[in-house]
Amino acid sequence: MERRNAHNGGVDDDARPAEPPGDPGGAGFWAAVGIRPFRRLWLVLGLSSLGDWLGLLAGAAFASAQVSAPAAQGAAFGTVIAVQLLPALILGPVAGVAADRLDRRMTMAAMDAARFLLFLSIPVGGLVLGSPEMVVAWTAVALFLAQTAALVWTPAKEAAVPNLLPHGLLETANRLTLVTTYGLTPVAAALVFAAISRLPQWGRVTPAHLALAFDALTFLASAAVVYLGIPEISGRVGRPDGAPTGLVRQLAEGARFITGTPLARGLVIGVLGAFAGAGVVIGTARFYAASLGGGDATFGVLFAALFAGFGVGTLAGPGVVGRLSRRRWFGLSIILAGAAVAGLAFAPRLAIAAGCAVVVGAGAGMAFLSGITLLGGEVDDAVRGRVFAFLQTAVRVTLLLTVAACGVIVGVGASRRLHVGPIDLHVSASRVMLAIAGVAGVAIGVLALRQIDDRPGVPVLADLARSVLRLPDRSDRDS
Repeated sequence: MERRNAHNGGVDDDARPAEPPGDPGGAGFWAAVGIRPFRRLWLVLGLSSLGDWLGLLAGAAFASAQVSAPAAQGAAFGTVIAVQLLPALILGPVAGVAADRLDRRMTMAAMDAARFLLFLSIPVGGLVLGSPEMVVAWTAVALFLAQTAALVWTPAKEAAVPNLLPHGLLETANRLTLVTTYGLTPVAAALVFAAISRLPQWGRVTPAHLALAFDALTFLASAAVVYLGIPEISGRVGRPDGAPTGLVRQLAEGARFITGTPLARGLVIGVLGAFAGAGVVIGTARFYAASLGGGDATFGVLFAALFAGFGVGTLAGPGVVGRLSRRRWFGLSIILAGAAVAGLAFAPRLAIAAGCAVVVGAGAGMAFLSGITLLGGEVDDAVRGRVFAFLQTAVRVTLLLTVAACGVIVGVGASRRLHVGPIDLHVSASRVMLAIAGVAGVAIGVLALRQIDDRPGVPVLADLARSVLRLPDRSDRDS
């Protein structure tokens, strides 16, 4: 099934089109879901993502329900959310080694089976443990272990997808997985949680117990589908002769690949820059809303606009740019997001600010989509799991740190009113931070584009205009 060679970084020349085909219609969707192994993996992704989001909601609600004091409820809620971020900080690189070193089907099935047992143990623990403190403590431990399992599951899945599809369908597959993970399943999880929460309590069994039990069953179903229905994702049963076998050596091999390969280095720099910009927007949004004269409602609008833009960029981006080189699309998406972040710094009204937030989200979504498509199609299978694991870990850490740091910085910053002709602005620390982040984002986009550009000598803006307007490419005709 794998058609790889060392010359082009892991993809067979015959399997890669000279230019991305674009998919303004639905033909690519039906072609991708028509491939049975990918269709089943997509189903598994939906089940697993539903379980992740439902576990986040139900686990936090279950823990906070074990205590009655408002302060204790807040502490319990915050604790179970925080512990789910820790595995990425501690074990992220190791998860990539597992994806590259172990059989991926067995790895995914085992991790889903582990999550089934862990999520089921939470409501069981609530019924058998003696004190609320013990229940909250075990809930935190179980969620930490479940997120550790998810950390291993995700790079194994990401590394397996390119082996199931022709290269021309990889971008469509990534669009489907991103929309499923960040669009459909969060909504479905919220609806399921809301529906279960309306059920009556049966003795000591609360709706939160039922929600967690249902959550556990999604992982059991996912494990069964992976193990019994998708044998095609197996294949990590050994290492080539002469390849490093120790954990430290494999981590070092992955690090050398990321830092020493222009494509991987440029993609990682670009994706982290895009998510850092999104983190700055999230971290400053509440204070920025005040500079617009609004409150929580304004904050909610900006937050919603950012993620709506992410969905729009993921879904509509490939159709808009058409056959533009995906390497160039990646760099330009980051530049677009950076420029929009800078635009937020000078937006005088909510309507303009919300539009800029949509563009920031769209740029980040397009950058992430094009980035993981390039990684999946052009990074060798032997190190792909480690690259995805590093990116997954780095994105979470970058997003978390930028949100936290910006929240602290703008929280202590001063706010001043500035009159420039008819424009009346609050010059706050949040706006200064957004301006700096926007300029930095544009610079990172330019740097990433220079690292990975595959059409040197062809003007970038003219190339983009030809692709968007569907004009013939003179450079190809002249050559």
